[in-house]
Amino acid sequence: MPADPASHGDNQSEFPLKRLKPFTHVVDYEPFWSPDGQQIILISSRHGGLKVHIMDSDSIDGGKDMQQLTTGTAEDDSPAWSPDGRRIVYVSIRDGTSQIYTMNPDGTQEKQLTKGLGENIHPMWSADSNRVLFNTTHFSITPQKGKNAPSDNRVIGEKIDEQMELATIRLDGTDLKRITTGGGYTYASFSPDNRFILHRRIEAGASRIFIRNVDTVDYQNLSGSSDLDGWPAWSSDGRRVVFSRRVNESFQIFVMNRDGSGVQQITDATGEFTNPRWSPDGTRILCSRRSPPNITLAVFQAPH
Repeated sequence: MPADPASHGDNQSEFPLKRLKPFTHVVDYEPFWSPDGQQIILISSRHGGLKVHIMDSDSIDGGKDMQQLTTGTAEDDSPAWSPDGRRIVYVSIRDGTSQIYTMNPDGTQEKQLTKGLGENIHPMWSADSNRVLFNTTHFSITPQKGKNAPSDNRVIGEKIDEQMELATIRLDGTDLKRITTGGGYTYASFSPDNRFILHRRIEAGASRIFIRNVDTVDYQNLSGSSDLDGWPAWSSDGRRVVFSRRVNESFQIFVMNRDGSGVQQITDATGEFTNPRWSPDGTRILCSRRSPPNITLAVFQAPH
């Protein structure tokens, strides 16, 4: 269900897409596919507050069929579906601090995984659905310094990102394991085979995408000389990466091979395009589109 007639067909010269019709309306963002590709979880304001919602991926009415999963006064963020389809992990900001929670896909059996003063954000799953990978300031001596302050590049992230490390935790909230040191790690995810971690890192005002080997801790800069990349995500086969890059004063969607080669611009439309997600079958890309005053979802055909 490409968003615009121009996105149909197999001709790769169609990219970058110049026009994209909104898939949803009001404030909808941070979408994530279900493992079977039939549903989408996201953050939406349509029922009051910013809460986790669920909708059909083939919705034709702009998300009016969307159902709210979380309740209460807290602001929620960054939902992600487990690969086995049994749980959803998300962030809930309570008492001024971001903590990681899990729940069933129907919103029941909520469980808090992280505790303390550290900010815990952007949770993602291990390929076996047994652990959650996330970004945290838990290991910092000033775990909330720089919160809500723009990063040095002024256009992506916050100063607090400089304190972020990667860590994993079990689903019962035990066995917290630190993965990185040095700070600046966000938007991380395991490869489908669990052998690599894809992440963004900020350093000296630059925001770049890296891939690191889980076992050897070797890493590679996939962004090259580009210094304003973010929101990386794997294709379901682990062969490619979809991400956002700042070009001509806005973030647009790009894809590349897992080694950083074959970079291709996918969108060149009005708005800021972030949080891209490849569909499980590899045919579509779903993302957030910021076009003030709204944030909506966009979905379009993926390149072959």
